[in-house]
Amino acid sequence: MPMVTLRIPKGSAMVHIEKADPQLYFKIYELLTYKKDFGKWEKPESLYDPYTKTFPVGLLPRVREFLREKGYRVRVKDEREIGGVKLNSTWNENYILRKYQQKAVKKAIKAKMGVLALPVGSGKTIVGLRIVHEVDLSALIVVHTKELLYQWADKVEEVLGIKAGIVGDNKWDEKEVTVAMIQTLLSRGVEKLQKDYAIVLFDECHRTSAAEKFYELGISLPQVYRFGLSATPWRRVRGEEIKIEAVVGPILYEVRAEDLIKEGFLAKPRFEVISYESSMPSFSERYKELYEDMIMNNEERNRAIAKKAAELARKGHRVLIDVKRIEHGNFLKEMLEKEGIKAEFLSSQSPNRWEILEAFKSGEIPVLISTLLKEGVDIPDISAIILAGGGKSDIMTIQTIGRALRPKKGMKAVIVDVMDEDPLLYTHFIERQKALMQYYGKYYDKEMGSKLEKKVSKKRSPRKRL
Repeated sequence: MPMVTLRIPKGSAMVHIEKADPQLYFKIYELLTYKKDFGKWEKPESLYDPYTKTFPVGLLPRVREFLREKGYRVRVKDEREIGGVKLNSTWNENYILRKYQQKAVKKAIKAKMGVLALPVGSGKTIVGLRIVHEVDLSALIVVHTKELLYQWADKVEEVLGIKAGIVGDNKWDEKEVTVAMIQTLLSRGVEKLQKDYAIVLFDECHRTSAAEKFYELGISLPQVYRFGLSATPWRRVRGEEIKIEAVVGPILYEVRAEDLIKEGFLAKPRFEVISYESSMPSFSERYKELYEDMIMNNEERNRAIAKKAAELARKGHRVLIDVKRIEHGNFLKEMLEKEGIKAEFLSSQSPNRWEILEAFKSGEIPVLISTLLKEGVDIPDISAIILAGGGKSDIMTIQTIGRALRPKKGMKAVIVDVMDEDPLLYTHFIERQKALMQYYGKYYDKEMGSKLEKKVSKKRSPRKRL
């Protein structure tokens, strides 16, 4: 039985293939090749470098399994050292880990790398901090927004009793546990990091594949302990999946939303659909103009959304209306105020964003319209969400509605989508509903699902847009 040596040099995130048959290099090249999407065309790209005979460390389990299936004996020579400094953190006893959280932590520490797939509202931040506490070594936590930067820093201090360092938002202040924005690390350079971190945690790691920046950063960090935290790690495009895996390894542990709903950790969802009639269709052939005509500036659509939001607010719900454009948010705010409902719009340009969030949390503002709250921002009081922004992204759909799935005094989490009549926009609606159906399993409204299937069969194909 032939032998293959896979060597990970000290201070590296790349695996070197040594002592292998020449033909084996081509097989590994093919194994790690995916089709990269360039919009109108695709190009094969491999994560195996034939010149250096290397591949990213996260793909080690995949390559090792492949070699064993082909009849090779595999020797892994890991020359890396677990560095870092002792934390001596103190765990806040108010945070008692649930069984699935305990299992996630145990699996992570044993494997040393991988993706922990935990639904929004399941406490994945606490799981990440518990890993840091158990290993008890310095850690770098990588995020992609200012909201997450400060949210994580606050949690580090609250849960571990340690003041967190901040890298991002024009700050570079490292400590034993540092929360850093990916944009800052790449623009300033990873080599500028002064501390020796034993652990690296990537929050919302599904973005590893959505942006080349995450991949670029991930393979430049050499930590042995490397984990991805995500509520939505699953992807439909293989190329994106393999890049997540290349940085942090395969999915290590996964909890389904429907299991947590069954156990009472997440609220039961109630799915509703808004329908409306437009007085005038759009004849635009470009998506940008179509979006403006049929979603953003569509008075009948916006009126139906405002009416539903007002109805939910009067029933005692704290409502989030998710939009993609600032102008759209402002239109809806004006409509709600005409309905006698106090509402605020929140975007990255809002100078008083923290005051608005606090007013929403306190109940002073019953309806919040925002472009921001798709990933990571923790607002437990949301009990109803209206997906007003259209689009077909499964990841964004799940991230957004997950904000409402926290148990609230027996109330169901109300998730409202908008069914658009335009053929293209209607297909986007169907894609969003498919994402809900897949993610929430038996808690998705089966009757609504069957109705949608019948409607789909009757719809004509969408016209092509430029």
